[in-house]
Amino acid sequence: MSAPRAAAALAEPESPRQLPATGLAEASVPARGVDAFPRTRRPLPWVLAAFLGMLFLVPIDSTELKVHLPVDSRIDRLAVLLVVLAWMWLGGDRKAFVRSGRSRLFPAAATVFLLIAVASLLLDVERIVNMGELSLAFKRFALLGSFLLISWFAMVALRFRDMRGMASYLIGLGTAMACGMLVERHTGYNAFYSISATVLKPIATVAPSPTDIHPGHGTDGRVVVVGPTVHGLAATTMLMVVMPFALVRVVEAGSRRAWLLNACAFGLMLGAAAATDRKSALVVPVAVVAYLACYRRRQVLRLAPIGLVLLVGLVHLASPGALGSLLSSEAVESSSTTHRLADFTDVAPDILAHPVLGRGFGSLDPELTTFFRINDNEYIDELWEVGFIGLAAYLAMIAAPVVAARASIRAGDPDVAPLALAASAGCIAYLVANALFDAMSFPQAPYMFFIVAALTTVAVGGREAEVSDQIDSRARERRRRRRRRPGRAQRRR
Repeated sequence: MSAPRAAAALAEPESPRQLPATGLAEASVPARGVDAFPRTRRPLPWVLAAFLGMLFLVPIDSTELKVHLPVDSRIDRLAVLLVVLAWMWLGGDRKAFVRSGRSRLFPAAATVFLLIAVASLLLDVERIVNMGELSLAFKRFALLGSFLLISWFAMVALRFRDMRGMASYLIGLGTAMACGMLVERHTGYNAFYSISATVLKPIATVAPSPTDIHPGHGTDGRVVVVGPTVHGLAATTMLMVVMPFALVRVVEAGSRRAWLLNACAFGLMLGAAAATDRKSALVVPVAVVAYLACYRRRQVLRLAPIGLVLLVGLVHLASPGALGSLLSSEAVESSSTTHRLADFTDVAPDILAHPVLGRGFGSLDPELTTFFRINDNEYIDELWEVGFIGLAAYLAMIAAPVVAARASIRAGDPDVAPLALAASAGCIAYLVANALFDAMSFPQAPYMFFIVAALTTVAVGGREAEVSDQIDSRARERRRRRRRRPGRAQRRR
């Protein structure tokens, strides 16, 4: 090399290492000097990561705090409160999302559903009070508010550059949860309940795990494998919402190592879902793959033969007998299938009595089985509670991130399209799962949807729609000024 070229090479700063958008290990490690999760000093992404860790590792709907809270003492309500306080204390900007160029479709749809839910309660409040259902409605609204707050926090806390690392983090959490569920299937030991009961003993009480790996004693002769939830369907839905992040990286893998790592993660999550002996473990993945094929037809068809063989082998190795149980005639003709067929017929008179806005959001108590039928279909529950208008708003809220992602996926940007495709596929998984069980009755499933919908909103915006970094610098400056501001005693002196 000549002297002038050598001097020029030394003078020019080294460009950041270009990372593929699809590799599990590569995507999780941003280039040096880039302020992106997990290599970021911004605290808000880490707060969201801690909340996600709680969802995947702690049985939140079986954990009661020893301190009484105003509405509900479940540990996730306290976690949401701490998230909001962290946002306020750490300099969160209320106008951060408004100032960005991100899609408003999902926030608008969620707001419309909230307004309709409130209207359904107010218009029938006299009957709800007379029936003693008002306290139950307040609890359901508090839970819905928790979902919306976490979704809003995810949209204002994350930048587009955080998305790769956050996607890898979700895959890691899903894989860890899958491994715990496979151990539960083989041994009957639920590590999520046992470890949570030990760690949280000073502040909370964790109920015993409902795990039962003896089919003769389980419901409908099926094993009871629940992971960090109270029902296998809720655990399956959590895995199905995360699974597309690994599957998209398999379809668009840039290296053999990335393909193998993400294929193993996908296989473990699918095996853990099958370990619950729930038919959703077969129905939802088919819908997700069909959705991916709409945008990546050639890649899906090319990988389908070998992928199917490898996945069936991996699922059978991880959870022997699970596929046979799901495909057996007993599973097809099980009592749950018969129960689903009669869901709408049994509640039709009450629906027809309140067709527009239903009997009031949150007025159904699934624990009172003598008064309320447990429907294995969330859409029927929504129709029952908030009427045809509320059901349309609920469907629009789930579909909004999918519609918003359409243009970004078709644009084919190598950084934006895979993330938008994976996140919107997670929304598709939740859309299908709602037709298979009452998803809103188990908090982990809607929490995951609202978070993934927020991730879709962040992903489709890309770098062009980012909130200006000046907002972060202003928030840090305000925080410094508050700390430097003298107290009353110092001002008197």
